[in-house]
Amino acid sequence: MHFSFLSALPAFTMFRSSLDDPLIVRVKAALDPLQIEGDTHVPKRTGQRPASVLMPLVLRAADWHVLLTRRPMHMKSHAGQVSFPGGRTEIGETPCEGALRETYEEVGIGREDIHLLGRLPSFNAVSEYRITPYVGIFNPAAIITPDPGEVDAVFEIPLSFFMSRNNHIRREVKFENEWHILYDMPWPNAENMVHNVWGMTAMILYRLYERLDA
Repeated sequence: MHFSFLSALPAFTMFRSSLDDPLIVRVKAALDPLQIEGDTHVPKRTGQRPASVLMPLVLRAADWHVLLTRRPMHMKSHAGQVSFPGGRTEIGETPCEGALRETYEEVGIGREDIHLLGRLPSFNAVSEYRITPYVGIFNPAAIITPDPGEVDAVFEIPLSFFMSRNNHIRREVKFENEWHILYDMPWPNAENMVHNVWGMTAMILYRLYERLDA
């Protein structure tokens, strides 16, 4: 099932007030345009494959939350990790289309309930993928239906938690003979951790934080 680029951009009358929310205005202004120019998303090394993810934001009461998933323990890779909906881009689809398709397949939120705001720069993951992250808001009334084969749990954490530097735990890792600075974001804190947001997921959140904090 493929989605056209234009079908990924519905004019949500019900989202107009959300799009005028000061925080969402800031987030949108901090992101790159949805339309990709050039080959930034194209794999850069031998054996690498393209993939994309969606950072879904939803307004609950008066606060914006980030929807996250936890991968089942039986998965061959990244078992038990916290992640965004997403995965490999299929032949014939754009990264945008892939992120929307994977979101529907993993948690049941269809493109008609999602309004994309923009994207963050593509990057090389530690795995064999080159990732393009998208950010969007979704209808709070959308029915969330996780695929048990890919998702063990779905949960939401306030966006404000991730956008506070007090919740970023710095560490250094060596990858491809170079040292990289990463940040873990244990929720609600390191002493009473319920969900450990780390790795690629935390890196994407941190990159959004950097842009909003600039």
